[in-house]
Amino acid sequence: MKVRSILFVLALALFVTPAFAQKGFKKIIVDQDWMQKHIDDENVVILHVGDTTKYAEGHIKNSRYINAPHFTRVVGDLYWELPEAEVLNKNLRDRGVDKKSKIVLVHGGNGHAATFRLYFTLDYFGLSKNVVILDGGLKGWKANNLAVTTEVPEVKAKAENQLIFRSNTSIKVDKDYVNANSLKDEINVIDARRAAYYEGNGGSHDSYTRSGHIPGAENICWLDIVDENLFMKDFDTLKAYYEEAGAEKKEEVVAYCHVGLRASVIYTVAKGLGYKVRLYDGSYNEWDTLSEEYPTKKGKESK
Repeated sequence: MKVRSILFVLALALFVTPAFAQKGFKKIIVDQDWMQKHIDDENVVILHVGDTTKYAEGHIKNSRYINAPHFTRVVGDLYWELPEAEVLNKNLRDRGVDKKSKIVLVHGGNGHAATFRLYFTLDYFGLSKNVVILDGGLKGWKANNLAVTTEVPEVKAKAENQLIFRSNTSIKVDKDYVNANSLKDEINVIDARRAAYYEGNGGSHDSYTRSGHIPGAENICWLDIVDENLFMKDFDTLKAYYEEAGAEKKEEVVAYCHVGLRASVIYTVAKGLGYKVRLYDGSYNEWDTLSEEYPTKKGKESK
């Protein structure tokens, strides 16, 4: 009995997935138990967010490959911008998504930002009620030795269930909105970049003309949201990040980063925590090109 008990404890220790059925996040994040129960559901469409090489090496059963060019576009000098609605519609339909689909987004590589960007994009086009993110993505799935496959699923999207987009334009703000509101107590601008960029000490990698951050912004790095296996940190830890950044209950959070990619992580987590949330899509790449009427700050300054 003692030997069997020890083996059981060891087995549990080797299974690294945390439980993430926490408050509002259950509407956005699903765990591996949920995925295994619903992996063969007819209406579930699993989207592997990442490059084709990783997808070909192995992916979660029934998942379909999708990459940044399928849900972003370049606008001038800005990239990772929102796509044209008709382009996104086609690319989703090509992967079997229709209005009855339950879309599960999966980090397909060693990063998580692109998956959260796709979530923001689907939220913008009014589809997020039918979208969830698999906690840990493929990396977390493999960390728990769960099965992967190289088989490519057959795509089926019913013609009578065409997608309907209802754009929620209020969740995307521009430079003027940020400039007018960044110092207001009830609006919390959060910079999702690494601290070195936020403080204006990015070193040789910092190519900004006006290094630093938007005045009034606080810093929560997108990397701090997940652990080494891309599992979300616990609810209380995430909540503490935002509270330490000055965001009180029911206040507004405005996320930005370099181009709007990493800010999508901060956006999604803020939404899960119950904040009213928006994203400055031009982010610092645009802000840096503007006149002094759009000022910058360096260091760890607060409001």
